[in-house]
Amino acid sequence: MSVMPPSAAPPGAQVPPHGPRRWLGLIVVVALVSGGVGYAVHDRERDARARPVPSVTVSAQPTQGTRPPSKTAAAVAARRLAVDTFLLRRAKAVRTVDERLFLQDLDPANVKLRQEQKILFANLVELGLDEIGYSQAEERFDQVAVKEHGSSTYLVRVLMRYQIHQVDLTPVTTELGYTFVQRAGRWILVDDTDLDDDLGPGAHQEVWDLGRFEVHRAPRVLVVVEKGDTRRGRAIVTEAREALVQVTTYWPRKWRGSVLIAALDEAEIRDARFADEDIESAASAGSTFSSLPGEDTADGTVAGAYIVINPKERDRIDEILLSHEVTHVATADLGGYEPLWLAEGAAEYVSWRGIEAISGPGDVAEWEQEVIDEALPLLQALPSDLGFYSNNADVYGVSWLAVRFLVQRLGLTAVAELYEDLARHGTDQAARDRILLTRTGFTEATLWIYLKEYEPQR
Repeated sequence: MSVMPPSAAPPGAQVPPHGPRRWLGLIVVVALVSGGVGYAVHDRERDARARPVPSVTVSAQPTQGTRPPSKTAAAVAARRLAVDTFLLRRAKAVRTVDERLFLQDLDPANVKLRQEQKILFANLVELGLDEIGYSQAEERFDQVAVKEHGSSTYLVRVLMRYQIHQVDLTPVTTELGYTFVQRAGRWILVDDTDLDDDLGPGAHQEVWDLGRFEVHRAPRVLVVVEKGDTRRGRAIVTEAREALVQVTTYWPRKWRGSVLIAALDEAEIRDARFADEDIESAASAGSTFSSLPGEDTADGTVAGAYIVINPKERDRIDEILLSHEVTHVATADLGGYEPLWLAEGAAEYVSWRGIEAISGPGDVAEWEQEVIDEALPLLQALPSDLGFYSNNADVYGVSWLAVRFLVQRLGLTAVAELYEDLARHGTDQAARDRILLTRTGFTEATLWIYLKEYEPQR
């Protein structure tokens, strides 16, 4: 999902005030759109490079490294039962708000782990979960971990299934890696980071894994900020509620979901990566999965998306930026096969309709002409998925122009229906062209030809 770059406001600037001066700044923000996205959209560019999706195998045997000596079936069964019992206790502890139970099976000598788990427990309780459960997936093996923890070391990939109250419409899954050892006939948790490098994108980087936070709620909005960052949390809630109104007003899909926005002092949250110096993204929206990629299917089953704010841009978050991201959240569960030019163009369409409603058509017309004069000549076709986010041309502007052209020609409802059809069924270029041709009379190639000759309605 797409992002806006920082505006010209100095570092540490507060959320801009309402009014015409503010909207002038917002126009600059949207006009300079560029940057990275979360799994739900950005990884489609990586998919275009045909990188294989690793398969997930549920097995009682280790799946990597040199296998340890075989154990008797009884010993393996006893260990599995002990770990299953640990996982059941962990879920029950969160549901019943029982910190003692949550910490009961931790290594008593590992002070750092115990403190981190206390914070984790507090975060999970404060988040408010309608459902939580843990289950063992496959055993892993790592010689370094065995050397550190001892010969009884048992590493296992764990699936955490949860549902945040009034955020997730269905239970979703993330993954963890736990390291257990047997001491005095009892299995205890000694580490939860040994497997981090072998897990999927963003695993063990969920908002509750990264330090103590506080939660701010409003209808259809949940905002997570650092503990004590109350003013910022309330401000983002206000902007998010306005963004929801814009998406509801300017995108016709009947989406009644909610939005989680994480605005923490962390450069890496979930699959968002803001640490690189060349990253200008102000925000990123990444998928949640009811079934993880490689679990039941190669692509997994997308349930929705969460929005993550670049920590450097937390003071510049406004409803225009969030309306772009919320558009992605509102379309995340459709399947994700729509071309990136349509995904980003639709999100830009919603954002610019919001600006137009406040400032009038003049500024929109000015940017439209800039895209026609400056961006279109730099491209030979609609922006492709491959290299979309590294393209030096204004691919966001061209994508917006393509959607704007289709809306003017077909109507917004028809474009939204096109989006949904492509998102669900546009699994390859042939399918995309077939759907596009059936619904619009264009292929991507002929749409580009018409776009090159586009004359705006003034």
